Amino acid sequence: MLLIEALRLLGTSGIVILAAILIAYLIAPIVDRLRRRMALWAALLVTYVGFAAVALIAFFAIVPPLFNEARSLISDFPQAFAYLQNELLNPKNPIVAKLPPVVVNEIKTLPSQINSLIAKYGLGVAQATLGGLFSVVTLFLSLIIVPILCAYFFFDLGEVKRGFLGFIPPAARPETMAILADLNKTMGCFVRGQALDGFILGTLIAVMLAIMHVRYALLIGVAAGILNLIPYLGALVGFIPAVLLALVFNGWENALIVAILFCVIQQLDGNVILPRVMKDSVQLSPLVIIMAILIGSAYFGVIGTFLAVPVAAILRVLKLHFAPAPTPAQLATDEQRVTALELL
Repeated sequence: MLLIEALRLLGTSGIVILAAILIAYLIAPIVDRLRRRMALWAALLVTYVGFAAVALIAFFAIVPPLFNEARSLISDFPQAFAYLQNELLNPKNPIVAKLPPVVVNEIKTLPSQINSLIAKYGLGVAQATLGGLFSVVTLFLSLIIVPILCAYFFFDLGEVKRGFLGFIPPAARPETMAILADLNKTMGCFVRGQALDGFILGTLIAVMLAIMHVRYALLIGVAAGILNLIPYLGALVGFIPAVLLALVFNGWENALIVAILFCVIQQLDGNVILPRVMKDSVQLSPLVIIMAILIGSAYFGVIGTFLAVPVAAILRVLKLHFAPAPTPAQLATDEQRVTALELL
C-alpha cells in the first residue's frame, strides 16, 4: 500500500524521471570504467545490453513463480483469515485471556475491520494499480523513455554542470565543485548501496522462509527487498506476513523460530551487511535514519518517507563543508580553556 500510494502521488512522469535517475546512479561505475577504453555512446550501449540481459533473465526466472505464489495467496487468504478470526475470538486462548478487556474488544473487532477495508478499498486499489502503474502502454513507453532519459543524463551532465557554475562567483567555484562532487558520491553510494542491500536482504529472507517451509517465501522476500529502498521497512513489512503465515499453517513453534530468525537477519543487515555495502560514504547512524524517516513521514507523508534518508545524507554533506565538527584534539583544547577559565 505504501509503495503503491507513493507511485500514485509521483504520477507517471515522476516515476519515469525517478527511474532514470536511479538507473543512472546504478550503472554509473560501469559506464565510467568502460569510458576509459571507448566512447561514451559505446560504453552506454554495452552497459544497456548487459543490463537488459540480466533483467530479462531475472524476469523470466522470478516473475512466473511470483505470479503463482500471488495466486495461491489469494486462494489461501480466506483460510488464514478464518483461522486468525477463530483464534482471536476463542475465549480459551491463553494469550487473549490475559489481555485487558479493552484490548480484547479491539482485537475481536480487528477481523471485521480488515474485511471492511479490503471490501472498501481493495477493488479501487487494484483498478488504480492496473489502470495506471502497470498498464501495457505505460510500461512500453517507460521501457523506451527511461533508457533515453538516462543516456541524456550522461551526455548532458557536463553542460548542465558548467551552466550551473556560471551562476557561481569564480572565487566560490572550487568549493562549489567539491560540494557537488561529494553530493554526487553520497547519492550514488546511497542508491547503489540500498539496491545491493535490498537484494541481499530479500535473498536472505526468502532462503530463510523456504528452509522454514513458510508459504510464499519468494513473494515475501522480493517484497522485502523492494521495500528496503526505505531503510528498515523491508524487514518490517516482511516480518508481519511471514510470522502470521507460519503461525497459521505451521504452528506457533515455527512462527516463533521465524520471528527470531527475522531479528537475526535484521541485526546482521544493520550491523554487518549495510555498513560494508555503504563503505562509510553515507555515514548516517541508525538513530539519524530512523529520526529522518519519522520526521519526513510526519511532515510530507509518503513522499517524505521515501526522500528522508537521501535528504539527511545531503544535509550531512553540506554540514561537513559549512559547519565541520571539531576534531578530538580541538575539542580537548577547548575543554582545557573552559577549565582554565573556571579556575580563575
